[in-house]
Amino acid sequence: MKLTEVQEILAKSSQEDWIVDDESGSFTYKNDLNLHIDRADFDSYREFNEPWATSHPDPHAVSVEYVVKYGSSFVDKHTLVSVDGHRATLPMPKSINDLRVTESDVNFAKIVNIGDRVDEYLKRARLVEVEDNE
Repeated sequence: MKLTEVQEILAKSSQEDWIVDDESGSFTYKNDLNLHIDRADFDSYREFNEPWATSHPDPHAVSVEYVVKYGSSFVDKHTLVSVDGHRATLPMPKSINDLRVTESDVNFAKIVNIGDRVDEYLKRARLVEVEDNE
């Protein structure tokens, strides 16, 4: 599988296309079992204190690393932010002052977020979804 194919799958697939084991933080692509995403262990989460992430009923937010692999080969790494006491996992905006997030980053968050609350929390956090080339 080529890198561009993996990027397309991550940008366009839905969580239903993945075998999800939330307990272990493992996501395996159903159409090619060599493609998988691994969530970092809980003890590696880092406190995250940007206003967009802490302005929820539960202000606790942490950054979480997700590693994409094909077989045993590293493909990519994504840092997402778990907000509101782990009620949603959101992509990182471009900066603390530029709250734009790309469509592909939002889709990645939807793949790994347990529950269907990404869109709701994007609005709550005032994150703005933009096309990938912006």
